[in-house]
Amino acid sequence: MDSQLMPQVLTQATFWLCVALFVRLFTFRRRGARFRRSMSCLAWVVMVAAGSAVVYIGKGQLVMPPNSWPLVIVLAVFVGSVYQSGGNLARVWKMG
Repeated sequence: MDSQLMPQVLTQATFWLCVALFVRLFTFRRRGARFRRSMSCLAWVVMVAAGSAVVYIGKGQLVMPPNSWPLVIVLAVFVGSVYQSGGNLARVWKMG
């Protein structure tokens, strides 16, 4: 891939993955799951981090370098796990 295109692709992927992560965690409904303050705080921290990444990318202050593709893959796996668990971070944490 072209050396100038790779950072743009990785940055766009990171942007949309963070948007998806934020929206899924924001729209989580417990539906009988018990409340755990630690998981609630963890979800809040993850939402703040994902939202911050979206804002920084939107302002042009965060551009993913070409060698950051493994981190984007890890982010994609994490987002997939969150979606698979229905947004329940406790279930993501328990998987293994």
